[in-house]
Amino acid sequence: MVRSITVEKVSKSFDGEQILRNVNLHIPSGSFFALLGPSGSGKTTLLRLIAGLETVDNGKIFIGEENLTDLQAHERKVNTVFQNYALFPHMNVFDNVAYSLMIKDIHKDIIAEKVANIVSKVGLDRYLYKSIQSLSGGQQQRVALARAVINEPDVLLFDEPLSALDLKLREQMLLELVALQDELGTTFVYVTHDQSEALTVADDMAIMNHDGKIEQVGKPQKIYEYPQSIFVAQFVGTTNLLHGTLKIDEEKTVVSHEQLGDCLVKIPKKHSFVHEQSVVMSIRPEKIE
Repeated sequence: MVRSITVEKVSKSFDGEQILRNVNLHIPSGSFFALLGPSGSGKTTLLRLIAGLETVDNGKIFIGEENLTDLQAHERKVNTVFQNYALFPHMNVFDNVAYSLMIKDIHKDIIAEKVANIVSKVGLDRYLYKSIQSLSGGQQQRVALARAVINEPDVLLFDEPLSALDLKLREQMLLELVALQDELGTTFVYVTHDQSEALTVADDMAIMNHDGKIEQVGKPQKIYEYPQSIFVAQFVGTTNLLHGTLKIDEEKTVVSHEQLGDCLVKIPKKHSFVHEQSVVMSIRPEKIE
């Protein structure tokens, strides 16, 4: 079953330090959703709360209509792919992928069929009985992914899973993740501080700031084109910030800038600016001719 995730007024502290502050977030069912923000913004903490690896101080977490807030990690149909993969080094590929099915006492023929199917999806058919220690970083990442997917979770969580890979392999794995999510239809939540990763994979994304708050949620292109704060404008892509004074009359709206003079601007009607208001313009380099 594919389900959405809803986070309601969630806060979390460690040793008196506030990590998340009253976070509200809805992750659509079946989406590839990215949590993007600088180091220390609380992305991984939020992911661990959804997984049940940490407990909330305040607030609630739902998957679909089910309240998971007080459930243990093993009681949630959620799997996580970690940054360090957390594979069993003494087991081969087959046993690593099959482990969660083996401890459920599922018939070995069913296990073999399921493992063969998922290992094929991640392109490791030829490595089924290879030891984990003989695999490259990219191959180990695929094993970790297969192990997480084989349980058919409602939600699959990724905690910066590609950070240990080189650039070329990281780009390849990103495309493979997108293809796999499209095939499975499972809700993916992908934590990263790398904006290019988020912009590559995400259907929707949330931008988190240093204070453990969500600055903006939406489609990647919408966030890039219409940032709602200076933080978002600077964090997502490259921009030029120009401080000035807004001047509005019946014929036109301009921003008066100390060096550039009066710059003609178009402002959507939904924004209620006033004459002589101090403003900041965010101008992307590719928009300048």
